[in-house]
Amino acid sequence: MTVQHRKWGTALALAWGLTNPAAAVQVTQLSPQGEVARVRQVVAKFDAPAIHFGSQNQPAPLRLNCNDAEAAAGHGRWVNDRSWVYDFSQLLPPGVRCTVQVAPGFRGPDGKALKGKQSFAFLTGGPVVRQAIPSDGSTIEENQYFLLRFNGAVAPESVKAHAHCAMDGLGERIAVRLITGDEREQLVRARGWDHQGVPTDQVVALACQRQLTPSAQVRLVLGKGVATPGGVATSQAQQLDFTVREPFRVSFSCERENAQSACLPLRKMSVEFNSPVTASQALAIRLRPAGGGEPIAPRLEDGAEGEEVVDGVAFAPTFTEKAAYTIALPAGFADASGRAPANAAQYPLK
Repeated sequence: MTVQHRKWGTALALAWGLTNPAAAVQVTQLSPQGEVARVRQVVAKFDAPAIHFGSQNQPAPLRLNCNDAEAAAGHGRWVNDRSWVYDFSQLLPPGVRCTVQVAPGFRGPDGKALKGKQSFAFLTGGPVVRQAIPSDGSTIEENQYFLLRFNGAVAPESVKAHAHCAMDGLGERIAVRLITGDEREQLVRARGWDHQGVPTDQVVALACQRQLTPSAQVRLVLGKGVATPGGVATSQAQQLDFTVREPFRVSFSCERENAQSACLPLRKMSVEFNSPVTASQALAIRLRPAGGGEPIAPRLEDGAEGEEVVDGVAFAPTFTEKAAYTIALPAGFADASGRAPANAAQYPLK
């Protein structure tokens, strides 16, 4: 291209710029919009600088109006010349509806009002689970209680009406029952939520209405429709997944030269539990010499006693060579949850 052609090109570009001034600034992205459960801030982004560079203390470009003014308390700030955010003082509770509108008096660096879309809206919807005890993915008991803390006030009857348990291998839903009164309060106190100031209207305690099968995969499903006391309901289901603990079993072990050998007489013998057992029950187990004689009592290495729980006992290595022994469980032997061993028929164990 010749010098003359470049001059003509520059002149044409300048002429086009004079006759086609740059478009006014507009909001190109605003979040959140629609239904969003967890809202901590509003973020607005612009397609060009909306304020002069380095002057972040400029007026807010947007106005926020919510149906719960106290919950929506917070402050706005410029992050840079193309981004503005409004930080709520706390997570918005369920049932809050907000509109975000372009501030009528706001002007961009060119002195023009913001163009494009002028109004946006979002809502937090119904209450969702903020914390669950036991937590998602945990191992649970066959008659497990669930303590649910929602992100705001919730109507307990709506939880009962729209929640159910599902268990692999069972082709039907399991209804839930609400835990109320003193029983509920005991669960809340056990978790320390009363001392932590957790609002009581955010907490629901419930259980599946049948005993769960050991080792099964279980889901606690909160279907859409769980609502605030004012009737604002969720539009999506929530699910928590659990595994039911294995059956209670008692196992025996000792040191051997190989898998087929007898126990070494100079090494201890051990009885282990896959679920905690009270020390008083564990200490009642006996190792009985097959040829008669005084039964041998076990020992607990950590010195536990009474209602303290343990996961096994040991018998000191004072055994007679080539002698036979039997492990005997006491009558009514059970774990701390009251479950009898699933393999109780194996005992007395030679």
